[in-house]
Amino acid sequence: MGAEGIPRMDELRPTDPLGAEWVTILLLGVVVLLALINTSSARKWRSLADGMFRIRLGKQALREELDMQDRALLGLLLMAVIVLTLFTWQAFTVHNVVVVFLSLIAAVGGIVLAHYVVMRVVGAVLRISAGVEEYLYMGFLLFILAGILLLPVVILIAYHPAWREALVLTGVCVLVALVLYRWLRGAWIGVGEDIPLRYIILYFCAAELLPVLLALDHWHAFMVSPLTP
Repeated sequence: MGAEGIPRMDELRPTDPLGAEWVTILLLGVVVLLALINTSSARKWRSLADGMFRIRLGKQALREELDMQDRALLGLLLMAVIVLTLFTWQAFTVHNVVVVFLSLIAAVGGIVLAHYVVMRVVGAVLRISAGVEEYLYMGFLLFILAGILLLPVVILIAYHPAWREALVLTGVCVLVALVLYRWLRGAWIGVGEDIPLRYIILYFCAAELLPVLLALDHWHAFMVSPLTP
């Protein structure tokens, strides 16, 4: 700093990891991906939006839309994985917790894959393929919706430092609301498919609620004892 309070050219300016160049490139990539999906599969948005907010999905819609080889669906799932990973990384970084982005994206992608495998196993064991297919597709739709809703949040976190604490809280509230909505729809699907209530409760406790509680406990441990480099 010079005598008149003017920064000297040779002084190093503090860097902001949340606004790093790789974050900008990643966000641009997400926007380009959404633009390509919109261009090539414009009709997909209407069917996805319809499935996101209907309490039950018709069998015809499931046959037409639940295709894991559909490039539009895979592209939207990739978008959601990237956005949710970025939000999680931002939330940790805002609270001075050092995490590796690549490790987080592997964890988020692994959770999505594990959910798919678990639902397939549950459907095979309980012989309730119709209900499982609907719940699985509904879960993918809400996961995509989470990515879409959090995209403006992660952009603002990256480039508006003064809003970061409030934006992280906003993002967490969005995720909690979507998880509760997913459980409500899941219970409705189970009852509608005449699945015994004990099976519904057992599944939600073992495969839905327990992982969430473990994640919250892990998050709290990080917040109480943040890691520093």
